[in-house]
Amino acid sequence: MRRLGLILLLLVTTAYAGCGRRRETMASPLSKSEVQAISSAKTVAELFDSPREVQLETKAECAVAEISDLDLDANGNFIIADGWRLRQVFVFASNGSFIKILGRVGQGPGEYSTPVSVAVNSAGETLVADYLRNQIIVFDRDSLYQRSLPGKPRIQYFVHVNTRDEIYTYSGTIGPGRHAVFNAVHKLDKNGAEVLSFASVPEAVLDMNFSAVDDGMTIDKDDFVYEMNPLYYQVRKYSADGKLVGSFTNPHYRDERKEGEPPTILNGPHYLEKGLLVVQRGDLIDIFDSSGNFLAGDIPFSLKIVAGRRNTLYCVQWDESTAQKMQSNPKVVCYELRRFTR
Repeated sequence: MRRLGLILLLLVTTAYAGCGRRRETMASPLSKSEVQAISSAKTVAELFDSPREVQLETKAECAVAEISDLDLDANGNFIIADGWRLRQVFVFASNGSFIKILGRVGQGPGEYSTPVSVAVNSAGETLVADYLRNQIIVFDRDSLYQRSLPGKPRIQYFVHVNTRDEIYTYSGTIGPGRHAVFNAVHKLDKNGAEVLSFASVPEAVLDMNFSAVDDGMTIDKDDFVYEMNPLYYQVRKYSADGKLVGSFTNPHYRDERKEGEPPTILNGPHYLEKGLLVVQRGDLIDIFDSSGNFLAGDIPFSLKIVAGRRNTLYCVQWDESTAQKMQSNPKVVCYELRRFTR
């Protein structure tokens, strides 16, 4: 009888362990071989194909001074926002040739003041977030002005759309007058009115006496929202209606700043359709799957990532010798994720 009990206990334990392994496998969008390949990577070359460099055309009328945001339209053209310095939105072809300026600076319909961020929806429309004028301007796929959505009460710096063309804006910036916890992500209706807000800024950020106007959210193909404050390393995953699903970070990361030193400005998360999230910390990147499992970290990566689309990271490379001169357009460097054996 005792032996029978031990056998039953062994069978139950084995079955439970097997279920646990199956749950762990199902929790990741990646296969076991893909997880192993990514987890063993120590260099960018082990994760991405040789980068494709696209030199943006240099002309007086399209001399980009700074890239505050970037997206791609249905034709693969680059929609580039220079929201702070030249305050314009440029359109370049996939080979870098200049096509047009989208809209223009001004106070009239379809005109903007600070076009900080851009997003392209499934209809091919381009949404431009104009921070100072508190509006989102919508252009159709032919670059014609369609409508403006006035912020109610206020839009944030960066605009995003999900697969259902629902609109979100983001700002985790701590500035004058913001001395209390506030929500960083805002969902808007088709008229620009706020439907809900979520992702409260961590209290630790309020004590940093530092500000960073950087995007800190992305949306995956299943409409989950991922958010991370540029000053505080914690990626939080939310459903489309703002319910917290989970949070995660690099388990090996330690903020070892000396007293008085500014914090590291974090970049991301950036989503890749394979089911990956990329977080950049200075000249290093960390890789997670979309379930929050930490896969690889501390991988050297010197270029600043500005967008993740499909399975490609889009980065910007300036020519340091001419970076302070006009007509010194950067290269857009495209890193496509390698195809790992499943």
